[in-house]
Amino acid sequence: MPDDLLKTEQIEIDDFFENNQIKYNLINNVGVKNISDLIELLIAKVDDKNRGKSIKLNDGIKINQVRKFYDNFVRIFNAKVSENEKKIQLLMLKSNAEYSANRLKTKRFEIFLSNRINIVIKKNGKEFEKYLEAFKLHFEALVGYFPKNQ
Repeated sequence: MPDDLLKTEQIEIDDFFENNQIKYNLINNVGVKNISDLIELLIAKVDDKNRGKSIKLNDGIKINQVRKFYDNFVRIFNAKVSENEKKIQLLMLKSNAEYSANRLKTKRFEIFLSNRINIVIKKNGKEFEKYLEAFKLHFEALVGYFPKNQ
């Protein structure tokens, strides 16, 4: 896999919305930087012989690992708790992703999840709810398009 496909800029997003609509490429497999392109980045194995040991990007994440995080996210999404409590739970999910990334060498997925959580927790009130819903749709699309036999 070429080095340019490993750049975090291709995994991270700035926002879920454009012109007050969820960005189409975040929830479908058509167009530029779509959900299928993101999945390719998340599952690709990379030879890291010439890379430093400080960041390991070499193992792709598996569907069962993604589903574990998605299930935890949905539990947080559906929880009947305050906005602050949901933010704390999202931060704990982010922490869990970082721990797993170090253990399982799935840093790209940790970058994906941390980026999206950071966008959501910066919002408050109705904006928080709107962004949490957008993240749910995006994460759901990721799980839906994820290849079952990798």
